[in-house]
Amino acid sequence: MSVQRLRWYHRLRITNAYGQLIALIFLPIMILSSVGASLVLIETARSSRAEQRNAAFAILARYQPTAQRLNLLLDQPQQHEKIRSILQNMLNESNLLRVAMIDREGRPRISFGYGSNLAWPVFEAHRETFGPLHSNIGTTYGLRAGYTSDGPVWLVVDMDNKPLQLARYRVWLVLAVTGLLTLLLLLLCLNFYSRRWISPIYEIRLQLQRLSADTLGQDIQINGTGELRLLQVDLVTLLRRLHESFEELRQHTEQTEDDLRKTLDALEIQNITYRKARDQAITANQAKSVFLANISHELRTPLNSIDGFVNLMARKGNLSDQQTIYIQTIQKSSAHLLALVNDVLDFSKIDAGKLVLEQAPFDLEQAVFDVIDMLSPLACEKKIDMAVYYYEDMPRQVNGDALRFKQILTNLVSNAIKFTPDGDIIVRARLEDSLDGHHLVHISVQDSGIGLSGADRKRLFESFSQGDPSVTRQYGGTGLGLAISRQLVQLMQGKIGFEDNQERHPTDKGATFWFTVQLGKVAGDEMSWPSLDDWNILSCIQHPASANVLRGYLSQLEAQQQEAQSIPDLFGRLIPFEAQRHAHSWVIVDSGGDTEALLREIRTRYYGALAVYGYQMAIDPDILKRYDAVALYEPMSRSALIAMLQHEQLFSRSQPEFSGQGLHILAVDDHLPNLMVLEALLNDLGVEVTNAHSGIEAIEVLTLRHEQGRTPFDLVFMDIQMPRMSGLEATQAIRLLEQEWDTSQPLPIIALTAHALNDEKENLLASGMNDYVSKPIQIDQLVRILKQWTNSHHKPEQSNHTPDYLAAGYLAANHDSAFPSGESTISASSSNFYPDDFSPEEFYRPVSGVMQQELQSHILDWPESIKLSNGKADLATELLQMLVSSFAEEKTLLKALMDKQDYAELEQRIHRLYGATRYIGLPTLQALSRAFEKLLADQRKSGATINDSFIEDVEMYYQQLVEAMTDLDSEAQKILNPG
Repeated sequence: MSVQRLRWYHRLRITNAYGQLIALIFLPIMILSSVGASLVLIETARSSRAEQRNAAFAILARYQPTAQRLNLLLDQPQQHEKIRSILQNMLNESNLLRVAMIDREGRPRISFGYGSNLAWPVFEAHRETFGPLHSNIGTTYGLRAGYTSDGPVWLVVDMDNKPLQLARYRVWLVLAVTGLLTLLLLLLCLNFYSRRWISPIYEIRLQLQRLSADTLGQDIQINGTGELRLLQVDLVTLLRRLHESFEELRQHTEQTEDDLRKTLDALEIQNITYRKARDQAITANQAKSVFLANISHELRTPLNSIDGFVNLMARKGNLSDQQTIYIQTIQKSSAHLLALVNDVLDFSKIDAGKLVLEQAPFDLEQAVFDVIDMLSPLACEKKIDMAVYYYEDMPRQVNGDALRFKQILTNLVSNAIKFTPDGDIIVRARLEDSLDGHHLVHISVQDSGIGLSGADRKRLFESFSQGDPSVTRQYGGTGLGLAISRQLVQLMQGKIGFEDNQERHPTDKGATFWFTVQLGKVAGDEMSWPSLDDWNILSCIQHPASANVLRGYLSQLEAQQQEAQSIPDLFGRLIPFEAQRHAHSWVIVDSGGDTEALLREIRTRYYGALAVYGYQMAIDPDILKRYDAVALYEPMSRSALIAMLQHEQLFSRSQPEFSGQGLHILAVDDHLPNLMVLEALLNDLGVEVTNAHSGIEAIEVLTLRHEQGRTPFDLVFMDIQMPRMSGLEATQAIRLLEQEWDTSQPLPIIALTAHALNDEKENLLASGMNDYVSKPIQIDQLVRILKQWTNSHHKPEQSNHTPDYLAAGYLAANHDSAFPSGESTISASSSNFYPDDFSPEEFYRPVSGVMQQELQSHILDWPESIKLSNGKADLATELLQMLVSSFAEEKTLLKALMDKQDYAELEQRIHRLYGATRYIGLPTLQALSRAFEKLLADQRKSGATINDSFIEDVEMYYQQLVEAMTDLDSEAQKILNPG
């Protein structure tokens, strides 16, 4: 709109000198003249009407006495002629047109003069005088002249309006003459101004237009006078100076061009140097990315050992609820730590703007409590209370990246725990907005810690920054957590911020961090809860926030609640509560202080259902068992509370099973131990397996099966790196064969890869593969792949049905629920569930067995080997025997390839060795073979010539590899020959 007004203004802008003069002088004079003329006309008309009125009332006043005497004759019609003759003298008055005597009905009793037969205007009968009133021939005025027998009579006259019009015309004539004289005077002024100022200026302008860079020194004719002549003289002087300056500038320009030409030559040389430096920087950045990928890959080895011990314990069964909690917590932490290792790569992707968020349905409440459950041991260690306000308007299911959501929340909650020496931490989750396609979810984390200073706030979300440098020394950490969280929040179309609690209330401590994210809507995302109106609960929880959460949950569930404000108050309520106790009565108390003494006193007064609220690490299960109580873990979730009140089994010990009867799968791998492990895992699931030792053999098997008209395989597991024909080449050849055979249903091909790069899946899918499995292969990975890519009639069998509200809780039975649908603990996309400074070793101790103590675990991790063999010790022993027996031949072959400098074949042999180590717990040998393979691969990819430094590195790695093989041979004898 402002642009349109500006254009309109430019259209009316006057740049011509004459136009400006007219606009500045003529227009104001015309406006003032118009206003003055209007005022004169108005005042003249008013004066004329007043003069007419005065004349009319003067006539009426003179003849009023005569009219009063004639009133008595009006009732006698024969006397009207006499009355007319008496009043006839009134017509001699100037400008008087007609006279009449009119009664109150408006009827003229007698009328004479010009137009006496025309109608008179209507007037108000109660007035003594009236007028002016407009009539057909003039202006009417009246005056009451007396009374007759039937009422009052008015003497009325009509005045002529022509004198008024003549006066108006005379005024118009005078104004017109005055305007013409004013216009003539203005034109004379314009003519003088033009000859005196404007014409010389135009001449100067024309002379300036004829000037050029070469004619600046020519003289200019001067015709002006006065100040304008002085201006012309100064202009001529200025032009001469410009001419001299231009000549100097021309000479300087020529010299500058020579200097610039020399400078450009120097810049070209510098650009070549900078280009080389840029290429080196790009190469260094690529090397950094490869290093991050490799180091993150190597860190997975000890994590696999942790995961192996946990899985062994879980498979043994016969665990108590408390032990199941520990196992599930360790499993989640192990999985999250694996995601942290993978996130080392994601940080580079975030920095480069290449991170892509996943979109999959997940349980929002469960995601929130998974994070809180994982970090609660740290809060328990520091004796910090935690509470979660998960408001009831929040959706149950949303669509988004659950891992990234948990990563953001984990960073904020862990920072709150780290920087809070005492007090409490409160997490709030609410629905800020709900639009057509998504929910806007608001999460805040409030702590009572050290707070934030003004200087710290500016650097808070910067990478490698924690505000005050002393914070890093005191609390540790790299300062990447909030920086990564901010970038993830922005990717999720949200915002992140914080506020100092003291700004809200002067007595509050700490800070509140919050973030919002957009999460997609999922059909049927409403949460439904049972009605517990028959339940009666007596509670005594000292933490106000936790008490508020319990009160809100019970109110929503329609349960009856009594709250004790203190322990003595609780003891006073117990006896009446015991008297009214029924099957749905519960007492919930804090675990703070002397829990055993508290429970002992409670049991002297109350004998019903009893729950102790507190951190799972702080509650002694023996004490609970001794006093017949159960645990309600802090922070409290709605699902855990419902499960406890309804006596539900919180932890399902049965695992979903998969029946692979009727499935026939082709396994392709050039390494026999890999095939043995894969075949054993698949046979455990009831799957029939056909093996192929190369891509060429796999194509031959598929071709022969097609020619024989046999049923095609249900699925193919394809190794990537194989001699003669790689897995990618074999996949492409199979796809071409399917086109020739006109196959209606493409054969699912699943890649087997030992690499953990997050973007490798894209390359595999682009080559024609359907999915991939990361080595070492886990049984849950195989089940997921078989469910997803085989016929739909192979369904998992669930042993128990879990209620909806329990499945939504953070104490879910299946630990895989911490990952999105279709992901497993190994193949989950990388995510930093822990903050950058989080260390699980602070509160988890590794499990050690007798065999682990006897063996050197960095050389041979036997429990991990059994785990990788799906718990089959005989298979693990056979794989170890095959590997150790091949060492002698392998050393000789590697040495011969080094002597021939056949590094391509040497890389293939080292890759085979590395693949074998992934199916046995061999941390040292696996790390050495992976590093050796990387050295050879980097040399091959760079295309650089073989130099002495590279040969020395190869020799060094070979010697370390031989030593590792020797050490492993010695350790393996403890397993192979225990006697």
